[in-house]
Amino acid sequence: MKWLDKENYSLPVVFAIALHAVVLVGGAFAVNFSEEAKVAPKPAIVQATVIDISQTIIGKREAENKAAAIQVANEAKKKADKEKARSIQKKALAEKKKQLAETKRKQEEAQKRAEQARNKELQRQKLEAQRKADEKKKAQAAKQKAKEEADKKARDKAKADADAKAREQEKAKEEKRKRQEVERRKQLEAEQKKKAEQELLARQREETAKKAAEARKKRDDQKRQQQEVQAQKDRDVAEAQAVQSLSGLINERITASWIRPPSARNNMNVKLRIFFVPTGEVRDVQIMDRSGNDAFDRSAIAAVKKVERIEELSELDSYIFERNFRQVDLIFNPQDLRN
Repeated sequence: MKWLDKENYSLPVVFAIALHAVVLVGGAFAVNFSEEAKVAPKPAIVQATVIDISQTIIGKREAENKAAAIQVANEAKKKADKEKARSIQKKALAEKKKQLAETKRKQEEAQKRAEQARNKELQRQKLEAQRKADEKKKAQAAKQKAKEEADKKARDKAKADADAKAREQEKAKEEKRKRQEVERRKQLEAEQKKKAEQELLARQREETAKKAAEARKKRDDQKRQQQEVQAQKDRDVAEAQAVQSLSGLINERITASWIRPPSARNNMNVKLRIFFVPTGEVRDVQIMDRSGNDAFDRSAIAAVKKVERIEELSELDSYIFERNFRQVDLIFNPQDLRN
């Protein structure tokens, strides 16, 4: 505790030390006096005097020291009491703060429970309002559905009545149509019978005329075929003669324009394909089968290109040219070569 600190004990200690010093000094004086009495004996006369110690210096000092000690003790006690009172006050203040905090906590908990209760009540009211709204909505929906079903039944009944009436009208129309159809069919059969008789008569006349025309046509066709066969024979003969003549002419012209290479030998031949246009001009020339001697092959191609044109081809009929001279395959093998 604070009132037991060294600073609080310093003053009483000083007074105690001083008191003990005075006692010791007084004892020393008493001892010296007794010794002097032994050395110098006094007459045996006893005189007693009553001395009030409180009136002596030592007594006064002891009284002062005692008073000081009592004062110090009292002050220490007051200080201790004050400290104790402060401690008690502090404890009371702490207890009060604790009680206030507990009271505040309880109030907050009470407020929180009240708030939760309010929220719970609001939620319940909200759910109740929602339930009532849903029930109202369901009631309205059920009412609307009932109305729609009633309207649908009314529409269905009206439609059924209209359909029944329409079926009756359609049935009456169908019966009328069938009667008209029977009458029309009878009339049509009569017309068809009459028309069939007329057509039969017309076909008989037409078949008679057709047979006569076919007989004439057959005779004309036979005559025309005979003429065409004869004309074709004449054309084939003329074409064969022209082809043979012109083929020989082409071979002669190419051979005449051929420049013999030194490496040419007997039995060498190269197959050429020559492309002509109707004017007789050479459009192109290709080697189909080589001779095995490039110089011989090149000389044959050069001879064809040198001819340039066979004028006699322009005088041919177009069908003879197209069939025989649009492209000509020529085997070039001069026979006067060395072995």
